[in-house]
Amino acid sequence: MDNTTAHYQDLAALVRFAPGYQNVYARLMHYPQNKVCYVVSNVDICAALEQVLHGQVDMDDIEMWASLLEMRGDIDHSQVEGVLYALSNPEQMGELTLYKISQIMALLK
Repeated sequence: MDNTTAHYQDLAALVRFAPGYQNVYARLMHYPQNKVCYVVSNVDICAALEQVLHGQVDMDDIEMWASLLEMRGDIDHSQVEGVLYALSNPEQMGELTLYKISQIMALLK
């Protein structure tokens, strides 16, 4: 994986809720998904959830974000698929709260 490409950088920004991640959504449709460009790790998930805990990302954005990471062909989420499933299915896993987010982070560290 070449971490200098715009494709990789945009995926990294999205995965970690980095500043400007909202601008990435429009560009995602232009990237091919036939090859993995980014592997999501526990560190990535913790970085993203940290943004939620600090109020920089809305709790409502988590479900869509987790679903997007699961469905993209250019993202390997196999290391964190259980966490993404829990985050993208609150109707089955229970409503997300800041307490649950902090519990998930503690499990990942």
